[in-house]
Amino acid sequence: MMPGSLSPAERVILDHLKRLGYATQSQLEYWGKYSQTAMSLALSSLCARKFVRVEKKVRPNIWNLTWAGARVVDKPLPWSLRKPSWSVMAHIVRRNQCEMLLRETHADFRFLDKPALFRIGLNPSHGEHAGGQEGKIVFVLLDDYLMGSNRISTTLSRRHRLNEKYCDFKNTVTWSMIFKRFIVASTHEKQIERHERFLHRKGLQAELLYVPPIWAY
Repeated sequence: MMPGSLSPAERVILDHLKRLGYATQSQLEYWGKYSQTAMSLALSSLCARKFVRVEKKVRPNIWNLTWAGARVVDKPLPWSLRKPSWSVMAHIVRRNQCEMLLRETHADFRFLDKPALFRIGLNPSHGEHAGGQEGKIVFVLLDDYLMGSNRISTTLSRRHRLNEKYCDFKNTVTWSMIFKRFIVASTHEKQIERHERFLHRKGLQAELLYVPPIWAY
């Protein structure tokens, strides 16, 4: 099937999965601006043509590109046949939800991809995300795994290993040298309370954001 034969809704889904990586149908509806019925039909069609795959073990389901779908939108994919872990897929979907919440107050907010961060000397670890807002970097530390609060301070001070493929800096940087706004987000309400106490005790400044869970724990 040639890319030109895709419907507008199908093309939108592939384009957004290229950026998001993994997403629920409701997240694709948010970005695609199509109705639930239109997106359901488009996803079913893409799945039948093997352009997308679906993880049905959880509801809402998780969707992502196949190799064929990735070729349509020129997205490089690893050649390993190994299925990504649940924690990887779930974390990305939760990151998407966090992004949508942040857009409620800043409509232009979007998370940057890793190459964009590599180019400014950053090398993010699990849970570390950054987006652009009015030309400034917003750093979001997303806790969806009962993170110890002490990781907040170690993350801020950690020197990043430079990715020489993307930048030729001589000096390493830390998150605290780059961001203009710092947010600690969590999918657990009790964690928000723990992190708030830690920030107060350490004299650190950060906004706190609760991201309601997508799946039951």
